[in-house]
Amino acid sequence: MKINFEKCRNLSSKINQPSQMRRALLMSCAYLPALPLLAMLGGCSEGESESADASASTFGTMTETTTADEVTSTSSGLSIPLPPYKTTDTVQLPTQPTGPQPDTVPVTHIPQQVPPPAPANPTKMKVGIFNLEYNSFTQVSTRSVVKINIQGAYEITDPKDSKKTISFKDKEEYLKYAAYNKIAPAIMPKSVTVIDPVDQTKTIYEGIETYLARALDNRFALFYRAMVTAFTKHSPKEFDVSFFTAPEFYWNIPFGDFLNEPELQVSADIFLNTVTRNARALIAKFPANKYGNIVLLPGTVATLKPTADAAAADGTYAGGAKTIYEATNQLVCTHNLPLDDVKNPRPAYMIWPKRMVSAIDYIDEEHVWKCKSGNKLAPNPIDPKYSSTLLSCTLNASKDLTLLIKPVSSAVAESFDTDGKSLSKTFQNDIINGLPFGIDLCLDYFSASVQKDEHRMAQLDEHHFKLDFLISAGMYFDLNNYTATPFIQYVIQNEGYDESTGFTGAWKLTYSAKKESIPVQNEFIAASLGYVSQKPLTPLDARSRFDENGEIVVDETDSFVAPSDADSKGIPIVADRMNRGLVRIWSLDVDVSDTAKDTDTIIASRSTAAKTTPASDIQFVQ
Repeated sequence: MKINFEKCRNLSSKINQPSQMRRALLMSCAYLPALPLLAMLGGCSEGESESADASASTFGTMTETTTADEVTSTSSGLSIPLPPYKTTDTVQLPTQPTGPQPDTVPVTHIPQQVPPPAPANPTKMKVGIFNLEYNSFTQVSTRSVVKINIQGAYEITDPKDSKKTISFKDKEEYLKYAAYNKIAPAIMPKSVTVIDPVDQTKTIYEGIETYLARALDNRFALFYRAMVTAFTKHSPKEFDVSFFTAPEFYWNIPFGDFLNEPELQVSADIFLNTVTRNARALIAKFPANKYGNIVLLPGTVATLKPTADAAAADGTYAGGAKTIYEATNQLVCTHNLPLDDVKNPRPAYMIWPKRMVSAIDYIDEEHVWKCKSGNKLAPNPIDPKYSSTLLSCTLNASKDLTLLIKPVSSAVAESFDTDGKSLSKTFQNDIINGLPFGIDLCLDYFSASVQKDEHRMAQLDEHHFKLDFLISAGMYFDLNNYTATPFIQYVIQNEGYDESTGFTGAWKLTYSAKKESIPVQNEFIAASLGYVSQKPLTPLDARSRFDENGEIVVDETDSFVAPSDADSKGIPIVADRMNRGLVRIWSLDVDVSDTAKDTDTIIASRSTAAKTTPASDIQFVQ
C-alpha cells in the first residue's frame, strides 16, 4: 500500500479527504489484523453508517513484524491499546497437570481408516440411456420358401397370414407375384431344393447367403430408424454422453431356418463380418458435433463354428464321430468419440463375447425347449473353474439338425483400430473419461459376471465401473450380484425374451452401513460392508416403468421417412416383417467425482460436440 501524506502535494480535489485524526487512525490500522481491531474500535469509520467487512484485510502483508510496545500511539497522541488492553487485566494461563500420567488414552480418530469426505459438490455426469425393446429370442422367419407339387403347381405361405397359402399354376406366375409384392423369390441362384422321399414333392428354399444378407439389412435399417426416431424426441445433446442398446440375439435369424450343417458353417463369418460392419456404419451416421457423444451397444449375434479343441475328461476328443461346435456370441461396441485424443486414446471399436452357453441359446424355438447335456468335458483353460458337459442342441427339428456345442466359449474380448487391426485382448471400457462401464451377456450375469468372475474382470481395462449393462434374452436383474461392488451406481437391462417387444429397465443402486437408512419400500440385500438396495427408475415422459407415454414406436413400414437433417444415404429398407420395436429413454445422474480426470470438462471429448471455427475465419488483432 502506498500512502502519501506530504504537505506540499497539490490534490486535484479535496472532497472526501481524510482528517488528520483519521489519517493517524488509518496508518495504525495498516499494521493490525482487521478482525481484532474492528472488534475493539467498532470499525475504522469514525461513526460512518456503512459497515466494514472484517473477513479479510484490505492491506498487503507486511514483511516486517511490529510489537505492541513499538506501536501504541501516533504523533497526534492517539492511543491504540493492544491486548490485553489493560495492565490490570489478569492473563489466565493453562495449569500444568499434577500426579501420575496414564500410559494410554482413548483414540477417537484414525485417519488411515477413515475415508476422505465426499466433495461438497460432487461432479455429476448426465447420462442418457436409449434402449431398443425388441423380441429377439423369437425372431420372425422370413426365408423364402416355395413348394412344387407333383402336378407342377407352386405354393407359398401367405405373407400376410401364416395360416393361409397362395397357389400359382407355374413358375412364371409365382415370380410375377413375388416381384409385384416385393417379395424375395425362393427360386434364384444358390437356392436349395429338398425333395420329399415319400411323394417326390419339391421344396425350394432361398439361398442362405441371400437370406442372411437381407435379414441383416432389415435389422440394420430398424436400428437406424430407432435411433433417428428417438433422437427427435430427446436429442443425445441433452446428455453428456448417451448409450443406445439392443438385446441379445438382435442380429440373429431363427436357428430353425438352417437346413443343414454346411449352411450353419457358412453363416458364421457372414454374421460376424456383417454385424461389425453394420455397427460401425450406424455410428458413422451420428457424428458427435451434431448429435453429441454416443456409445452403441447394439445387441449380440450368436454363431457356431466347428472346433477340434474339445477334449473329454480323459483327454480324448469328446465328439466321437460328430463335429463339436464352438459358440461365439458377441457384442460389437462402437462410438463417435474422438480417436486422436492424446490424453485419452481410444480404439475404434471393441468386442465383448459371452462366456457361458445357455441351454436355450441354440434351439428350434418353435419345437424344442432346450438343449440336452452330454459327455463331460475337461475344464476350459479360458475359465477352468467351470466343469462342463457337451450340449446336444436341436436347431431344426423338422430337418433333424442336431449339434454338439461346447458350453464354455473360448472367445475373449478385443479392441481394434479403424483398420480392424487388433490393439489388445481387452475391452477398453473406460473410453469415456470418468465413466467406465461393464457388460454382462445373459447367462454370464449368473455364472461368469464382471462383478464376481476374476477371469471376466481381467478382460476389462477398468475393473471399478459406474454402469453395468445386462444384455440378455432369458435373464433377470439380481441384486445379489452387487453385494461387493459399491462402485456400481446403476444397472441397465435390455431383455429380448419377454412377450412381443422384450423388456428394458434401469435401477439405481444404493449402499449403506445400516438397512434402516434406506427407504423401506426398496429391496435389500446384505452386502460385504452393509446393505445394498435397488430402486427401479421411470423412463422419461412416463409416469411409471410401464407407462405407454414413455414408449417411442419405431415405424417399420414403407411409409417411414427419416428426418430431413438425418444422414440416410445407404440405409436399406425394412424388406420383411419383423417384431415390433420400441424405444424407452432414461436420464441418469452419475457421480464421477472420484474418476473424472478433468472436473471442468467432464469428458475429454466434449469439445468435439461444439462448433469449431475454421482457421481462415479467425480474426487476429494487429
